[in-house]
Amino acid sequence: MTPVADVPPSEMDEWKRLAQKVHPPDETRLGGKLRWADLDKATDYLIRAREDGTLRSCGWVTRRAIAIGGEAITVAGIRGVQTDPAARRRGYGRAVMLAAHDLMRSFGDCDYAMLFSSEMAVPFYKDLGWQEVQGPVMCDQPEGRINYTTTLPPSAPVMMLMLRDLGALPTGPIEVHGFPW
Repeated sequence: MTPVADVPPSEMDEWKRLAQKVHPPDETRLGGKLRWADLDKATDYLIRAREDGTLRSCGWVTRRAIAIGGEAITVAGIRGVQTDPAARRRGYGRAVMLAAHDLMRSFGDCDYAMLFSSEMAVPFYKDLGWQEVQGPVMCDQPEGRINYTTTLPPSAPVMMLMLRDLGALPTGPIEVHGFPW
């Protein structure tokens, strides 16, 4: 795992090539018209899984301020998990996620992790302990605040993971301070 600020340009190019394999430029993507948060050199880390020196899967870990039920908290976040289509179902995505879980648990200020999923990925994340949240989940867009959970229902669930044994996930409306990641 490498902080974004320390990822060399050659690895950023490698990540971009993987992203184009996973999501070709002509692909219509759910949420493709939304504005997503940029990578943040102060908070984001790249997690990678390689085979024979080739990038097979990767994902980004971030930390973000949100509020749940009016209570301000910092969550760890997962974004951009991608696995080369030719390398799927071989454990690379799971390896990336397990490394991400370890990193997120090391953040002393985060008791929970959150991600914006696709419907297709829900079984994968559930198998790793993530749970769907009901929302509403409010976040910023250039035109103003939106309710993410009604803008992209039901095919883009928001999911959370307890990073420490605290009994249950918090409930209530979620306010993302900024763009979704």
